[in-house]
Amino acid sequence: MRVRLPDPSDLYALPALGPLLLLDLAAALASNALRAQHAGIDGDSHLGEAGEIAAARILSHECDLLRIAVSDFRRRVMARLARQRTEWPF
Repeated sequence: MRVRLPDPSDLYALPALGPLLLLDLAAALASNALRAQHAGIDGDSHLGEAGEIAAARILSHECDLLRIAVSDFRRRVMARLARQRTEWPF
């Protein structure tokens, strides 16, 4: 897993990037831990499957969706901040 760390100037311009980075890392760790604990959650659900496994599958998937949303937001914000740094101030 690769996560680009925000530059200090980006953190100054948008302090929320720091907590979003931590949220991204926490979601990745949670998803990986659930997959390690319940090896079969990457496949389809089965009839008679334990509720814990079904909940782990859903939670792992939601963590992945959260990571996608956070990554998309961070990418867009960091691109905007990079454009603003290169624009003329006039």
